[in-house]
Amino acid sequence: MSLRSSPRVARLTVVLCVAGALGFLSLRASAYLQTVPWMPGFVGTWADANGILRNTAAFFAFGLLAFTLLGRDWRVSLALAAFATAIEVAQIWIPSRHFDPLDIAAGLAGLALAWILVRLAAWLSARP
Repeated sequence: MSLRSSPRVARLTVVLCVAGALGFLSLRASAYLQTVPWMPGFVGTWADANGILRNTAAFFAFGLLAFTLLGRDWRVSLALAAFATAIEVAQIWIPSRHFDPLDIAAGLAGLALAWILVRLAAWLSARP
């Protein structure tokens, strides 16, 4: 590995670690985040009270991180959209969870909002 690719690998590693945490939270037997020991109480309480909106918020935050660190090209966007879809579809095979297409839509909406915000920030910072 060259010294030049090292920062890219580090950025990708951060995004993959956050994706792993998001996958863990999405695929655990309980949908309640208040039961996760390392989850800040106010986050778990808000997420459990806001149902589908928590998908939008989670994928918005994840999208901000990923688009900022990895860029906004179509490959990154496609990978994030596929990930959001896959972790929801995977809930079909978890007996205590249920598949909901609206959760996919909420996750994709969060990613789209993040993409727009990162693109807008890049455009504003490039202006003279």
